[in-house]
Amino acid sequence: MDLTFALTVVLISLSGVIAPGPLFAATIAEGRKNKLAGLTITFGHATVEIPIILALFFFGSFIATDFVKAVVGILGGIVLLYLAYLELKSGEVEAKVTRGYMTGIIMSSCNPYFIIWWLTVGFTLVMKSLEYGLLGLLTLIVLHELCDFSWLSFVSLTSNRASNIWRRKAQMILTAISVAIFVVFGIWFLATGMTTLLKLDGYFLR
Repeated sequence: MDLTFALTVVLISLSGVIAPGPLFAATIAEGRKNKLAGLTITFGHATVEIPIILALFFFGSFIATDFVKAVVGILGGIVLLYLAYLELKSGEVEAKVTRGYMTGIIMSSCNPYFIIWWLTVGFTLVMKSLEYGLLGLLTLIVLHELCDFSWLSFVSLTSNRASNIWRRKAQMILTAISVAIFVVFGIWFLATGMTTLLKLDGYFLR
């Protein structure tokens, strides 16, 4: 196994994992009450992610139409804005809506840019792994998921510790951060999804 490939997987994975997004915001929100939230959230995230990696490895880039991307974007935007509302209303995302494992599944499934990342940047890693066969595939999955586990665990532990040390002040700051991320990405997903649908309508009406 080429160590350069392993290093490339780690660096590219971290560049995507560390970037603030819905999963990051949800981990902050749930980490306040559960320091192990990062682990359970990553398990949910991996449940969605690993099948995508396997599909790309064995069948190549599967077709994601503009219509599908638009629908995912709109639904994802609605979910994120609803979570922002719950966060503001109660100070924490309600357990019946998202909790640990389900948070990872929902935040990944409702994020069109997560899918796009794997169809573009992530797909280049999958194509590179083909050079090493199943060992390359296993290396890609293990290293990428380790990056997810490490970062989200760090985020939830930090969120939990800050809440325990600074109490009310930390709660307010962390809530503001997670709500801001939910709202920004929620509006972004909705806007891009609606724009794509309008373009498709214009195309079909010609």
